[in-house]
Amino acid sequence: MRYYEILEKQEDSYTPPDINVGDEIMLGKFKNRKAVIKGISFDKNGQPVLKTSKGNSALFKPRIKKLMDKND
Repeated sequence: MRYYEILEKQEDSYTPPDINVGDEIMLGKFKNRKAVIKGISFDKNGQPVLKTSKGNSALFKPRIKKLMDKND
């Protein structure tokens, strides 16, 4: 099977995760500090920003706690 065939199949089944106020995320250099999402806004470029208990963070930067394996 070619790589483009695999990618075509995966695109149909991908659904983005639901991120809501009250979810826990992991912040920091090593992604080991817990923070709770207090709100969601947008920056001057239109990119989503999470307002957390530890400050503002770009949406695609932290780890999302509910999507992590139970072993982590």
